[in-house]
Amino acid sequence: MRQLFITIAFLLSGLTHSVAQQSLNNSWQVGLGLGELPIGGSLKPSITLGYHFNEHLYVGVIYQTADKIKRDKSSFNVKASELSQLTQAKEDVAQRLLVQCRYTPVRYAPYISLGFVYNGSDVETMNFAPANRIINGNTYNGDLQITQTRKAGSGLAIGIGYQYNFNNGLSINAEWTPAWFTPIPTPEYSFSGTTILSSQDKQFIKDKMTDGFKSSVTNRYKVFHIGVAYHF
Repeated sequence: MRQLFITIAFLLSGLTHSVAQQSLNNSWQVGLGLGELPIGGSLKPSITLGYHFNEHLYVGVIYQTADKIKRDKSSFNVKASELSQLTQAKEDVAQRLLVQCRYTPVRYAPYISLGFVYNGSDVETMNFAPANRIINGNTYNGDLQITQTRKAGSGLAIGIGYQYNFNNGLSINAEWTPAWFTPIPTPEYSFSGTTILSSQDKQFIKDKMTDGFKSSVTNRYKVFHIGVAYHF
């Protein structure tokens, strides 16, 4: 399915050879996109649907399907834990939804995106090989699995994007619209494996990972989107 999605997207984008724009007045728009850059095994395929009242005002939705991402050494959460001997880190990324209004002040300018965003619950599972570890001054031996969950949430969102419309009805688009007024949530954690941590040392790891999690703006509820569309 991913290969078919990529093929369709690139075929559509390949048709955008004309550089002149046509009017967007009273036109519908449908499209395909990605919610993640196509690296590291993730895509988050998306569909878009909306209506252009004129060249300045657009109302529509972006829906991104659930996906799985293999994070491994690129995992920000693993780095925040400061634990060694990682064997695997993978994330189940839930669906995303943005109901939005876009305002483009002048032709060729970026647009402002205003709307309501919803993100489902994201879960990252991190596996660490058996090893001697010192955690909060205490020594442990064994393997360890940590599961970090960001609960589902929503909020009013404001962002920025850019869409270029071609003469043949096709367009290319990218945007980032976070829920700035909703705080970054505090993740939930579970621990398993042969390493039996004390409650204090579990909390020590939780605090480190939570501080790292909340320090990254990318952990806000949001929609990031890149894609192609057709207006008619």
